[in-house]
Amino acid sequence: MAVDTALLHDLRSFIRKRVGYMKYYVGSSSAQVAITDAILLDTGVVRVSASIVPEQAITIRRVELYNNHGELWSHQDCNITIDNRQTGVLYWFEFTVKEGTTE
Repeated sequence: MAVDTALLHDLRSFIRKRVGYMKYYVGSSSAQVAITDAILLDTGVVRVSASIVPEQAITIRRVELYNNHGELWSHQDCNITIDNRQTGVLYWFEFTVKEGTTE
């Protein structure tokens, strides 16, 4: 089977149009943040990013990405410490959509 360019383009566009928001966890509390950008890189990767700018020093233990229907798409457990000297962090998820074969 050969995948044509239009399919790859449509799948990448679908990701960009359906992405909703990110949520990050500090301890057992969570906060929702708006998507800053959803771009298609020259490599064909779709990068979805958001700025996490807390009002105090925190350690983020998990970041989740949701679609615009509130359904969890992806998550990453992490250990990101933001101290009082930093304004925040830019966090992103990258999705690679490409043709491949299975064995």
